[in-house]
Amino acid sequence: MRRLAVILVAVILLTACNQRGDDGYAFERQEFNRTHLSVTIVTHPSLADLQRAGGDAGADPGSGRELAAFSTLSATSPACTIHIVDPHVRYEPQWLGHEMAHCIYGRFHR
Repeated sequence: MRRLAVILVAVILLTACNQRGDDGYAFERQEFNRTHLSVTIVTHPSLADLQRAGGDAGADPGSGRELAAFSTLSATSPACTIHIVDPHVRYEPQWLGHEMAHCIYGRFHR
């Protein structure tokens, strides 16, 4: 019985280690850690416009995902640009937070 309890606790702890956020992504790794940033926000009038700009910038949302926001950043510069749809048109704050995480931590998911 004690062994079963230990196994259950281990499973629960391991499951909690890499949970997905509201955006559907898990924090897998940290490329860098920035505490001081220069962030520019670009708002797009529509999702289609954002997706065109993302395609031009080489943004890749990943297999089977739709591009909802993107950021451009560099491992050597604290400057970061976040592209979102105008919140008056489509309010999805989870994507602003997701892209800010990229600005702070780099490419944290695959």
